[in-house]
Amino acid sequence: MGPKKIIIIYNDDPEIVLYEGGSPVPHIGVIDTALTVEKAMRAKGFSTTLIPLNYDAWEFVEAIKKADADIIFNLCEGAMGESTFEMNVAAMLELFGFKLTGSGPFTLSLALNKGRTKDILIANDIPTAPYLILNEVPSRLSKDLRFPLIVKPVHEDASIGIDEEAVVKNMSGLRKRIDYVLKKYKQPAIVEEYIDGREFNIAIMGNCRPMALPVSEIDFSQLSGSNPKICTYEAKWATDSAVYLKTPAICPANISKELEKELCNISLNAYNILGCRDYARVDIRMGEDGIPRVLEVNPNPDISPDAGFARSAAVAGFDYPHLISEIINIAYSRYKV
Repeated sequence: MGPKKIIIIYNDDPEIVLYEGGSPVPHIGVIDTALTVEKAMRAKGFSTTLIPLNYDAWEFVEAIKKADADIIFNLCEGAMGESTFEMNVAAMLELFGFKLTGSGPFTLSLALNKGRTKDILIANDIPTAPYLILNEVPSRLSKDLRFPLIVKPVHEDASIGIDEEAVVKNMSGLRKRIDYVLKKYKQPAIVEEYIDGREFNIAIMGNCRPMALPVSEIDFSQLSGSNPKICTYEAKWATDSAVYLKTPAICPANISKELEKELCNISLNAYNILGCRDYARVDIRMGEDGIPRVLEVNPNPDISPDAGFARSAAVAGFDYPHLISEIINIAYSRYKV
């Protein structure tokens, strides 16, 4: 018998993120996603309880105990305004013996550290761009990296810290951007070679035999020549911005069967090597050399109806309620093995 009672948890943080030159944007809109997921579950006959995580972890755990559900649908992107606490939420739930959807604390922590993720990818012959982690503004580069470079906070997701100034063309620009990341985000910067080319997202579902859903591509063709071809925070979340409207996703991507197979194989390998569970998304860039390189592995990615994961699932034949119920059943089956 499958699960009937589901708890949906999400981080109810008051934190607001500002993008350059724009107005406030709620961090990822996880509350709206939680409500949408609940609606989809009810359409499939599940009994649901919404439980937010704010600043009282003990009260949060007590509410979960009282609800006594079959499994928790984990939508927590962090806690207490810190994305780095995403792993702590999963760890706490597992310590109390709760069943939950998505990846475990180790994978969540690992994927949030872009440098460590790339170390593991490289060690397993999965292509990724050359990179360097810096804790201070450098006088010169200690590693032979070629400009242009892209600079990001090392411990953030959802394109936080990425805007049009993230791509730098010379040492002066690099120093300025690293100083910005260090001061604003209070963490090291990851510097990697900027791949000027196509960007693909590959959604993956499953455990023992995970499957890749149809490949999606971000279309940068409408951007002006002065705009770097990157998915900035504004392009990802500010739905009324010009850059958001000029970077639509195309799914299925217009690619050959051979490239589709290569992208899916790379993504499945990255998914398995990082220990992802139930569902994840892998982001890949491909430059003029035709080599697909992994940008990031995203366990527990955004699954709102207008996000890339749901888009790929729809092309694969999963309507939104079906997608949500499939994730629940995949996760629940993991505990029955």
